[in-house]
Amino acid sequence: MGYPVVLIHGMWCSSGSWNRVREILESRGYDCYVPSLPAHDAVPDQPLQVARLSLRDYLDALEQFVAQIPDTRPPIVIGHSMGGLLAQQLAMRVAPLAMVLLTPAPSWGIMGLRWSNFVAFARWMFSGRFWRNPYKPSFERAVISAFNGLAPDRHRRLYEGLLHESGRAIFEIAFWWIDFGRAALVRSADIHCPVYVVNCGQDRLTPASVVRRVAARYPQSTQRSYPDRGHWVIDDEETEEMMHAICGWLRPIEQRFARQHHAA
Repeated sequence: MGYPVVLIHGMWCSSGSWNRVREILESRGYDCYVPSLPAHDAVPDQPLQVARLSLRDYLDALEQFVAQIPDTRPPIVIGHSMGGLLAQQLAMRVAPLAMVLLTPAPSWGIMGLRWSNFVAFARWMFSGRFWRNPYKPSFERAVISAFNGLAPDRHRRLYEGLLHESGRAIFEIAFWWIDFGRAALVRSADIHCPVYVVNCGQDRLTPASVVRRVAARYPQSTQRSYPDRGHWVIDDEETEEMMHAICGWLRPIEQRFARQHHAA
């Protein structure tokens, strides 16, 4: 039985977005558990289903998902983008063996929007549609913000795989300072497991400077920087090398847990 790994996808994505990473991990002997967040399946009424969901709805569903995993060992949790924020919130509830944050979205208290993205979101927000309606970026915005650095012939296919996202969840992350419910809050002091954080120099959604502020909240964190990569680290030319490095970081942690468990 391989060690259990929970993969948490990001905004506009689904469990299928992890296919490349999942194949890499499973080839190295891990057992991958890959949930789609609530209302993140490609069905005709998906935009209506997702429209008003909160980060809290996503987190509750993730906690229930982990509780149903048959392996009772503390899982390794890996999150990308918004999934990186949710991974931290989940870690406050389930105490994972280790946590990997790939270009994570900022939590409450960290300003994460670049001016260009702020303008794009602000226009949508002040149109009066943000709170109760779903949102999906235009093809052009997705190419600029999420798919930069990828081969152009992949852009259209990747965009067609994107889903609508909850306007409420976007608001809770992007405009945390006026979210009095603090849905994006992470109490980093409550997370004691080893943490591995990836930032990318060409990331236009979660810039490297923002991700470094996330990592700085964890004294126990290991950071890896890729100056020439964009946001889509889950399936680009360096995904294989990145995951190889992460697996190398994870193995001693797993071995230490196995020795302690055996001794007990």
